[in-house]
Amino acid sequence: MSLKSIVAFIFFTLLSVYFSFLNPHEVEIHFAQNHSLSIPMVVLFLGSVLLGILIAGLLHGAKSIKLFFSNLKVTGLSKRQNKTDLKIEVLFNKAENILAAGHVLKAIPVYEKTLDLSPNHIGALIRLGNILRKESNPSRALDLHLRAEEVAPNNLDVLYSLADDYCTKGIQKNEIEILEKISKLDSSSSRVLSRMRDVYLKSKEWELAVRVQKKLISKIKVKEEKESEKKILCWCVYNIAIGYFNSGDFNASITKFEQALREDRHCLAGYIMQGEACLKIENIKAALKSWKKGYISTKSPVCLIRMEKYYRESGQLGVMVKEYKEALKISEGSRLETLSLLLGSLFLEENAPQETIKVIEENIDYEKNIVSLILLADAYKKQNKSAASEKFLEKISQQIKSNILSFKCGACGRQVDEWEDVCSVCNTFDEIECLPAIRS
Repeated sequence: MSLKSIVAFIFFTLLSVYFSFLNPHEVEIHFAQNHSLSIPMVVLFLGSVLLGILIAGLLHGAKSIKLFFSNLKVTGLSKRQNKTDLKIEVLFNKAENILAAGHVLKAIPVYEKTLDLSPNHIGALIRLGNILRKESNPSRALDLHLRAEEVAPNNLDVLYSLADDYCTKGIQKNEIEILEKISKLDSSSSRVLSRMRDVYLKSKEWELAVRVQKKLISKIKVKEEKESEKKILCWCVYNIAIGYFNSGDFNASITKFEQALREDRHCLAGYIMQGEACLKIENIKAALKSWKKGYISTKSPVCLIRMEKYYRESGQLGVMVKEYKEALKISEGSRLETLSLLLGSLFLEENAPQETIKVIEENIDYEKNIVSLILLADAYKKQNKSAASEKFLEKISQQIKSNILSFKCGACGRQVDEWEDVCSVCNTFDEIECLPAIRS
C-alpha cells in the first residue's frame, strides 16, 4: 500500500470518528412512501465515501481497459506499418540497384510495385518519371512528377524533373514557371539560371536570355568559365543586333554590335557585321576601321577579304595591297602563308607578276603547296617565261599524282602518306583506310 493510500485511510477514519462523536443519532432514509431505513450518520457518511471510491475505481478501470485495447490496436497498426515501410524500402532499393546496373526497363515494374504500396513515395515517383520520359512517355512522367510536387512542393529534385518534362513536351511557359520557382528557393544556384538561359535561347528570346545570362555571369568565380559564358552573352547580344540590322535600324545595330564586342573582343562576326552596318549608313571610314580592328583582334583573313571586296568595288585595289603588306609584317606560320597567297593573287590581278613571285618565294615553301605553284606558273606565264611556267606546271602535276591517294587511321583520325598495318600513333591494328581524294 502506498503512503498516499495510508494517509487517505487515516484521514477518513479520523473524520468518521469525528462525525460519529458529533452525530450519535440515526438518519432515516426513505426509499418509498412506506419503506424507509434508519442508519447511523457515520455509516451513511462512510458508505457514501466508499461508494464514491468504488464508482471512481470502476470508471478508472474501464478507462484503463479501453486505453489498453487502444494501445494494443495502435501497436498492431504500427507493427504492420513498419513491416510495410520495410517492404517499400526493400523494393525501392532493389529498383535503385537494378537501375544502377543499367537494366532500365527491368527497374520500371519494381518502381511500380513500390508505388502500389506507397503511392506518394517521392523517390519512386521521381525515378520512374525520369525513366519514362527517356523511354518516350513524357505524359506519364509529367503525371508522376506533378503528384510528387503535390507531396513535396519545394523539393528541388522534383522541380528539376518537372522542368525536364515540360522541356521534352515543348511547353516552354510552364518550364520557365518551374525554373523561376526553383530560382526563388535556391537564389544562389547558377544551374537554374543556365537552364532558364537555354530555354530563352531555344525560343530565340534574346533580350530575356541576355538578362538571365548577366545574372549567371555575376555568380561565376572561375575565370575560364566566366569567359566561356561571356561568349554566350556576346552571341545573344549579337542576335539582337542582327534583328535591328534586318529591320533596317542600322544605328541601333551598330550600338548592339559594339556591346557584343565588349563581351567578346574576339567575335569575328561582330566586327564583320558592324562594318556592314556602317557601310549601310555610308560611314565608310567606320566600316573599314571595324574590319581592320577585327583582323587585329581575331587574326582572321576574313576581315581583310571583306576589306578587299570594298576596295575592289571602289577601284582602289592599290590601297588593299598596302593593307596586306602591313598584315604580313605581323603574321607568321599558316597565317603568313594564307596572306601571301591572297596578296600574290591580288598582284596578278594588278598585272604585277614579279611581285607575285617575290611575295610567294619569300614567305611560302612553295614546293609543297599546290596553290602557290599554280600562282607561280601563272605569274611566269604573264612574264612570257614559258620554260619557268612549264617547270612549275610539271611540279603541280607531280604533286597531284603523289596526293591522289591518302591514308587515314579510322581510330585516331591521323592521315599518313603510306599504308600501315598498325597505326604508329595509336597502335590500332588494321584501321588504316585508303581515301581516294586529292590533298592540297
